[in-house]
Amino acid sequence: MAFPYSLVIFDLDGTLVDSAADIAESVNRTLRDWKLPTYDTGQITGWIGEGSRKLITYAFRHAGSDVDIDEVMPGFLEHYAETALDGIAYEGVVDTLALLHAQGVKLAVCTNKNEEFVRPLFEARGMLSYFDGIVGANTLPERKPSGVPLRYLATQAHVEIGQTLVVGDSESDVLAARDAGMAFVLVSYGYRKSLDLYNAGAVAVIDRMPDLLTCFNLRDMPLPSRSTP
Repeated sequence: MAFPYSLVIFDLDGTLVDSAADIAESVNRTLRDWKLPTYDTGQITGWIGEGSRKLITYAFRHAGSDVDIDEVMPGFLEHYAETALDGIAYEGVVDTLALLHAQGVKLAVCTNKNEEFVRPLFEARGMLSYFDGIVGANTLPERKPSGVPLRYLATQAHVEIGQTLVVGDSESDVLAARDAGMAFVLVSYGYRKSLDLYNAGAVAVIDRMPDLLTCFNLRDMPLPSRSTP
């Protein structure tokens, strides 16, 4: 049975890649620069999902600082770049991308991480060649939870909205997919915060990325060779 969508748009952090520890490290390095208290990965993970500026704003306000975030961002982005390649692909992600790609499904990424950090990470994890499009937080004038970047990726791929599936882990992904009029699947292992996964209107909620294939009755598809993505 063929995959029922022509384009799949993935979120990045918490969906394809577990980056919480390295994001937390970049936040804590920045807090130390300003002689502020640091936080554990669990605390910082709760601030992930709305882009770098919101992330560092949450951290500084939680630390009791009202410093102008414009003054903080250059140093934070330096630390972010230092840790940007440390994210690890979740189990089964690369195989799932390879299988979908081999079946002719177009793949794209829409993330609230700045675009300049995305391609090097994908290259380091052997995933870059599978993607037909990448939109980061600074690629377009709008970012998630707006549906604009999702519609942009569909237009660039020449795929209709109804043939596009969004896969994510957070409220930003849900709101963006709804705004774009696209079906969506949620992963249970990501950075969902308080999102009620099972009442958000998802086509499915999956526990592992390979379940994206299982929930569409594609479990018998053979895996393609890794050497020819």
